[in-house]
Amino acid sequence: MIGSKSDKSSSPKECDCFIGFISGESVTKSTIWKEAKSLSNLQPIFKECGLMKSQPLSPKQILDNRRGYLSRFGYCPYCGDKVDWKKILSPLD
Repeated sequence: MIGSKSDKSSSPKECDCFIGFISGESVTKSTIWKEAKSLSNLQPIFKECGLMKSQPLSPKQILDNRRGYLSRFGYCPYCGDKVDWKKILSPLD
């Protein structure tokens, strides 16, 4: 029966929270650094081809919310947990 107590597992699953978008790509807690590094690696190629006028950015600069590359969520839409951005971005320090 759907919604009954027997359907729920005894141990809660850990959610890999959906935390936002980087340049149109959806990112989770586990993929945010991979996406930022891949975008950072592509920017010199864009500059060589004339598709980018500014200097290439580091992953730290890409993840800076003020630059417009990262759209942050305050809460995970799947599990409802609040996103702890200080903890996620702490490897930058």
